[in-house]
Amino acid sequence: MINLAQLQVGFDGVILFHDVNHEFTAGSITSIRKAGLQDGTTTLLKCCAGIVSPRSGRIEYNGINIESLSERERYKRLSYCFEIGGMVSLFTLYNNFALPLLYHDVYPQNEIADRIFDVAEKLKIDHLLEKEPLQLTDVQLRLANLARALILDADALFIDELQAGMSRQLYDNVVAILLKQAAQGKVVVMVTTSGDDDAFAHHHLLVSDGILRGVN
Repeated sequence: MINLAQLQVGFDGVILFHDVNHEFTAGSITSIRKAGLQDGTTTLLKCCAGIVSPRSGRIEYNGINIESLSERERYKRLSYCFEIGGMVSLFTLYNNFALPLLYHDVYPQNEIADRIFDVAEKLKIDHLLEKEPLQLTDVQLRLANLARALILDADALFIDELQAGMSRQLYDNVVAILLKQAAQGKVVVMVTTSGDDDAFAHHHLLVSDGILRGVN
């Protein structure tokens, strides 16, 4: 469970979210529908994943303020999927996946290759593992970012916009994987934009005036 309590998110004097109080429950997928290009949802997700700090308030993972977790523990428990960027351009995909796991000492070295190949195969990008990020299309790069997040097998997964340009077949495969993650008791939160299919999500939120509103 991820709980947001009196959360204020912003930067450079700009308040993006104010007094956000919401609970993302384990075993479910939540779709946060964007209000616009600069609505702050990317920053909000990065706060939830412990990548950036909120201006005030707190984010709790199973009742524990994530600010009190070690870097290794946050990395192991909270996973973030970038929409763009996030990869080291001079490394192959395989090394982009493997090196963070080695650095944070999350899994034994002899398990890492199996994890990488398993997830890459499920996302149908195993043939791209020796490619560098700049050799990929936008869709392939988003799938690679999702793979890196899934390989970690964290308790909570925060996904920035994913669907744009993706074929129906690819997206259906991604949805099936995310539903399986939720069925395993994980928290899955994803940002969607106008036109995205999010009917599979268990909960839907809309960004409005710096707060999250439930969608009936």
